[in-house]
Amino acid sequence: DLKNKLHQNCNTLRFLCSEPLSVQFSMWNKNEIAVPRGDDPRIICFNWINCNAGGAIDDDGVSDMHTVVIPIAGPYLLSLGCQLMGHSGGIQLKRNKREKLMDGGRSDIVDLNEDDVLEVYAEGGTKFKEVNLMGCLLRPRVFITPGTTM
Repeated sequence: DLKNKLHQNCNTLRFLCSEPLSVQFSMWNKNEIAVPRGDDPRIICFNWINCNAGGAIDDDGVSDMHTVVIPIAGPYLLSLGCQLMGHSGGIQLKRNKREKLMDGGRSDIVDLNEDDVLEVYAEGGTKFKEVNLMGCLLRPRVFITPGTTM
């Protein structure tokens, strides 16, 4: 009976054994930011960071951060929020400076690869405050057997 229960919950057990592979991060900037109309999209810097050790953000505790480097491939729950002031412009999350993943005010599950770089851009003519980016790895794409290394 125990053998059948273990077999049925095999994937859950593998995930629990690979728990050190979990990745969570949140970044925010509570300041008011304005990008002049007619300017090119601008990368947004974040000045408050929360991240698990060895995670996606290399925070030195001094510099403002603007990139997230994905350490482990898999599906991530991502959320990008901000308080827009006015009716023009917007913010968006991009992968590897090219692919638009989502606009501000959205949450989505996105499949990311190892070493993908996430950055938040503000369009020209955008005025906003309290921008935040949150991410959480839902399930690693590759599991590690206990007692081994990748």
